Amino acid sequence: MKRMVLPLGVLLFIIACGDDSSSANYQWAENGSSSEDVQELSSSSWIASNSSSSHNDVKNSSSSISEKSSSSSRRSGPDPESSSSVAVSSSSIAMSSSSRNDVSSSSSVEVSSSSAAVSSSSVAESSSSVVASSSSVELSSSSEILTDPSKIFEMRVPKLDAYTCEEKVNWGERVFTGTFSQIDFVCTYDYDGEKGFLYVQLNPTSCGLALSLIPGYDVEKAEFYVNGKFADVSDVKYEWGGNHHVQKLWFTYKGKVFRYGQSSLGWGGRPCQGMDCLNVFESDKKTYVANGCDEQRSIPIVCNGVDPDKQIEEQVFDFTDKFEVCEGDPRTRGND
Repeated sequence: MKRMVLPLGVLLFIIACGDDSSSANYQWAENGSSSEDVQELSSSSWIASNSSSSHNDVKNSSSSISEKSSSSSRRSGPDPESSSSVAVSSSSIAMSSSSRNDVSSSSSVEVSSSSAAVSSSSVAESSSSVVASSSSVELSSSSEILTDPSKIFEMRVPKLDAYTCEEKVNWGERVFTGTFSQIDFVCTYDYDGEKGFLYVQLNPTSCGLALSLIPGYDVEKAEFYVNGKFADVSDVKYEWGGNHHVQKLWFTYKGKVFRYGQSSLGWGGRPCQGMDCLNVFESDKKTYVANGCDEQRSIPIVCNGVDPDKQIEEQVFDFTDKFEVCEGDPRTRGND
């Protein structure tokens, strides 16, 4: 059998290439190197596994190795082929890691964005629910009919000693002096299917003498709240009522004239309580539409004065109807 002797450098190179190709094949399996690198490494493995091939094959391998050696001599490092394999493997790992990181990061961003979008959508729906709830509250509030005047009107505490009046008697030297306070009323209203309150602020501005001083009042403010909402009234006027103090409070609403008054007068035509009934007139203030201050007191109302000695939050407005026929009223005389 004829033996073939190879140069020592060739044998060492073949052995080295065989180890590197095995390493390269392992790292390709792990990291997915490119097909060109795999083919080159596979060729080296084939050379190592077929060291007993023909001399021509060896020559071909030698020329291939020479070309690689020439190429490798231009690279730095003690083992160019091994370094090349490591570089390819590292590049593959870097590319693979980079791809995984990019995909993972992108997926995380997308998931995060999607979650944020869902969260934003939930917040928006929640906000819509809050808005709907607020709208319901507003509707409930607007449909509610309040019964406490202090929560309906911007009320004031009437001022005492608001006006001092002096009148001289014509037939003598005597001078009458009187001091008058502001007067504020809250009166109920119940007519033609509508219920509510009339609130007025009255200021003393003048006085006259008729056996006693009779003050004159101007209307500072008048507000009308009916069926849960405010309504316009006009021509609001207040009459003190002469020496007997028979009060009247006028206002115009929906083309009709209304007058709060007193349905019962006692001895001498003097009232024993405040305004307690309502008369309704045509615009001429004379023609009755309804006489609610008749003997039957067919349109009853209750008027409360605002207490000048208490703050508004301390006031209690009691609209319980406590009407009584005055002593001396013609309706009571038969019982004397």
